[in-house]
Amino acid sequence: MSFDINLTTVCNHKIYREPVTLSSDRRSLRVSQPIASTVEVFASNDKVNSSKYAIIDDPTMIDVYKGKMIYLNQNWASLEDYFEVNYYTISNFCPKCQGVKSVDDVSYNVQGDFFIIRDERLLLQNMEKFTITEIFSNPFHTFIGTSLVKMLGSKIADRNYLATKITQEISTTLSVFRDLQSQYVATGRPVSLGELLDTVDNVKVAFDTQDPTILRADITCHAKSGKSVDYTQYLKRVA
Repeated sequence: MSFDINLTTVCNHKIYREPVTLSSDRRSLRVSQPIASTVEVFASNDKVNSSKYAIIDDPTMIDVYKGKMIYLNQNWASLEDYFEVNYYTISNFCPKCQGVKSVDDVSYNVQGDFFIIRDERLLLQNMEKFTITEIFSNPFHTFIGTSLVKMLGSKIADRNYLATKITQEISTTLSVFRDLQSQYVATGRPVSLGELLDTVDNVKVAFDTQDPTILRADITCHAKSGKSVDYTQYLKRVA
């Protein structure tokens, strides 16, 4: 049975200690991204009690996704204080994951060891590697990966054509992945049925309804164990 280090971590979309400027009214604080939840305000490193401010609609903003601001109940007296804010933002505006909803980072358990994955979770991670790896970037395995990075940076105006090409790229690389796995099994490599790709049932690519620069690819597969493996890859197009 094979295993690998767990790489993908779900992004929490939390923005930590963002510096903000107190407006001239001495009450308004505006952050750079949309506020989704859980706001903490700090004045010169001291946490401001949440009873001293409210999250309200920003009257100067039209965009529904950037329509919230922090409003102090009273004018802030100190002229020397500087402000920082912790808050959670909407996934499509997250500066950490750029809307893809996950970040690639090595994680550790409480013993300080790597989190490792096997079976269907290993299959899922390998599918992601084959999808997001830029083809020819690995000099030892130039056939692994896709041209998605190059494609997303191109000036393709026809959105349907772009979605179709991305679908083809993903389908092709998963076919290569399945063929490689068959070769590994033929050499006697110990693998589990859960980590082996059996069928690619559906690849659907669509533009995000909130942000036209983000595409979502939904991939449905089956492992040879019989279990369904659903994989979603968010792709951000260069504007």
